[in-house]
Amino acid sequence: MSKVQQRVWIKHLIILLVLFFIPLLLWLGVWQLNRAEEKKIIIERWDNAPQLMNRLPELSQAGKVKVNLTGQIIQQPVYLLDNRTRNGQVGYELVVLFQPEASTSLVLVNLGWLKAPRTRQQLPQIVLPKGPISISGRLVSSTKPMQLEEDTWPVADVVRVQSIDITRLQQLHSALYKAVLLSEISLVSNLEVGWPVVNMSPERHLGYALQWFGLALVLIIGSGLMLWGSLKRRAI
Repeated sequence: MSKVQQRVWIKHLIILLVLFFIPLLLWLGVWQLNRAEEKKIIIERWDNAPQLMNRLPELSQAGKVKVNLTGQIIQQPVYLLDNRTRNGQVGYELVVLFQPEASTSLVLVNLGWLKAPRTRQQLPQIVLPKGPISISGRLVSSTKPMQLEEDTWPVADVVRVQSIDITRLQQLHSALYKAVLLSEISLVSNLEVGWPVVNMSPERHLGYALQWFGLALVLIIGSGLMLWGSLKRRAI
């Protein structure tokens, strides 16, 4: 293959790549814009969600309503969700059983995140509130993540677990409600609350959209300059 043929072949290849990647990058940008709009709708829907006072919703409505319950925290056992990070720090999420006054069902409540002690052998010191309290927040389903080996739960007052297994807990507590309440108020000292309604904010989706559109623009300008240079050489 001569040098002229090589240059022609390379130019055709570049044109094919440009024709493929520009539509792809534009599609990715539009997709991110659509995702941003979807997340905005989800957040607005949650902000305007109705609030239930002292009753649990049907499971199909669990994540669509705000819940406020009055009752008591069952002091033992306490579950520590392992390997939970916030702001680059490793810690636990504190999950307890809660008995609402107006229901026979027990509810799992995630009270928030706390920093882990320096060593794995040491567990956090936890003092739970006693007596009637009010808890409000959002109900979410608990999914069991993929694990390399079975999670062993010791019989103890404080149990360190890798995930909240609702099915497993129902064998211990038959009246357990099949969702976890994320508390929006810190009820224990040194606990951090705050749970995003969506896994990625609309602003991040918009940022990704700008990146995709920016790459498409760079590719359009680059291919235009390449075409202009080729035409200029032919004119000479």
